[in-house]
Amino acid sequence: MKNQLLSGVFVLFVMFILIGGCMEPPIKEPVVSVQDIALSDVSLMTMTVNTTVVINNPNPIGAKLNRVAFDVYYLDDTENYLGHGERSDIDVKENGNTTITIPVTIGNIPAFQAVGSLVRKGSITLKVNGSAFIDVKVTSFEKRFEESRQFQATDFKALIPVTSLAGTSMNVTDKLQQLGGFLDIVPK
Repeated sequence: MKNQLLSGVFVLFVMFILIGGCMEPPIKEPVVSVQDIALSDVSLMTMTVNTTVVINNPNPIGAKLNRVAFDVYYLDDTENYLGHGERSDIDVKENGNTTITIPVTIGNIPAFQAVGSLVRKGSITLKVNGSAFIDVKVTSFEKRFEESRQFQATDFKALIPVTSLAGTSMNVTDKLQQLGGFLDIVPK
């Protein structure tokens, strides 16, 4: 009887080890964050906002970023829509970070309004709000993200190198201030 009991315990112990060794660890949710919001081009016609999104995948298996989509706003008493950024079909590393920079080029009127707000206030706050849709082999996740960054007027000096137009007495900064006042009355 004692031998049968020891044999039974031994068999259960071996089965527990075999079954435990075959089990995979649970899938953890990836973390999505905005690492940076940067301006790469500001002109009188357009403005480009580069948004750097980081996906941290803590799992031992890779994943697929099916789609990341976001909207860019500037804050001026309310949120003012500037543009939309989107990328899809990106491989996400296992046990680490995958970084993606997505440029959003903003057209005439929204760019004028944002620059006008910048000139009036001396600074502008840009906000990025969106979602990443990640497929981790056995399950998928929608991860929302949001980030804001304030830029000072001095941050734009390198992006707008001219303060006056050659051969004229027109000061670009003065004209932008006038344009900013004019754009306040244009419907958004």
